Amino acid sequence: MANMPRVALLLAAVVLVLVGCKSPAQRARVLTKDQERLITDNVLKAAPKMQHDHKIDFEDRVTLLGYDLTGATTAGNTVELAMYFKVNKPVSGDWKIFVHFEAPGKRRQPFDHYGVGELYPVGQWKKGEIIRDKVTIAIPKDWPNGKTQLLVGFFDWGAWSKASQNRRLKLAAGSKKHGTADDRALVTTVEVTGGAKPGKRPAPQARAPAPTYQAMKQSKAPMIDGKLDDWAGVRPTALFKQPDGRPLNKAYETAARITWDDTHLYVAFETKDDDIRNTHTANDTTLWEGDVVEMFVQPAGSAAYYEFQWTPNNATFDAKFTDHRKPAWQEAAKWNAGGKHAVALDGSVNSDEGSDKGWTVEAAIPFSALGGAPTAGATWTINLYRIDSKGTHNLAFMGAWAPVGGDFHGLKDAGKVTFVAGQ
Repeated sequence: MANMPRVALLLAAVVLVLVGCKSPAQRARVLTKDQERLITDNVLKAAPKMQHDHKIDFEDRVTLLGYDLTGATTAGNTVELAMYFKVNKPVSGDWKIFVHFEAPGKRRQPFDHYGVGELYPVGQWKKGEIIRDKVTIAIPKDWPNGKTQLLVGFFDWGAWSKASQNRRLKLAAGSKKHGTADDRALVTTVEVTGGAKPGKRPAPQARAPAPTYQAMKQSKAPMIDGKLDDWAGVRPTALFKQPDGRPLNKAYETAARITWDDTHLYVAFETKDDDIRNTHTANDTTLWEGDVVEMFVQPAGSAAYYEFQWTPNNATFDAKFTDHRKPAWQEAAKWNAGGKHAVALDGSVNSDEGSDKGWTVEAAIPFSALGGAPTAGATWTINLYRIDSKGTHNLAFMGAWAPVGGDFHGLKDAGKVTFVAGQ
């Protein structure tokens, strides 16, 4: 199954239970003309000529007809996998496709996604359609030399995010010979060259040191209006990276600023965004299914931590957790921090005009909700995130100040913010 616990991957905790809130597989997203064209180009009426034919059935619902694989399987190189699925019966629910690039017993690289570039989820596939689904696989430079398998299947993202249930579409009886006991279809085996030598595991890469930041105390609180004119003296953080530490696409470039006074913690986010979208309007719901920025705060010496989210359409989420992901987010979100926030748009929300450039958020969080104000010199654990609506369960569309991996609630390696007295 996907190796991303989220987002909660999401990657923060994801549950789709509130009235009016639907998963990407269930809700009708407003698409641009280019996105509609991409779906049309990849929903076929007949099976094309493929490099390799297959016939692997997942229950009585989907058949993998075959695949194309292009590019040299050399460590550090990129290969393109195109799979062709025939829909025999609709798969209702919030399902994702998983692709595991796996050197047996050594290493696995997951590529989990909704169909057709995240635009056409499995739950929307219709009987009789043939879906061409393409995945770009970047082979790490230190990948083990030798045989690597490409394994494919379908997992119930909704069941996983709601109750950590690992449900997959099962391989049909006649197709089990093409797969594994855990219902992964073996598409092909390739030979990787140019990577780590056989029998020698690559040296583990040390995690980059947690980023640090000095939050200067203000004698005059910033005006919470979404505009950052009065933040000129507050330096921005380093640009966010993907949660796995890779560079974040410049199209989603994001940075934040933090400051404080005797009564409030202040944060401001600046994000680039060429398509500003979030259809959720109710507070304390699954806002992470669209454009959103997030902040996790753990005061010094506290086992509890706090999560805050703000969207471009002014919805908010705040929650108090007493331990890692405990209680469940629905219960944690009953807590209310109070405070203020404001959003400024360079564009418009949920519009197809194509003129969006980005958005900013300012927020003021009362220290009284966080157990009290820090003293000058105190250091708190804080992390900052942004998720883009084009791939809300995909690391490539997420930014993190401190890249801690897929679990946004993983605060052990989060950033450290020291509160400094003003000049």
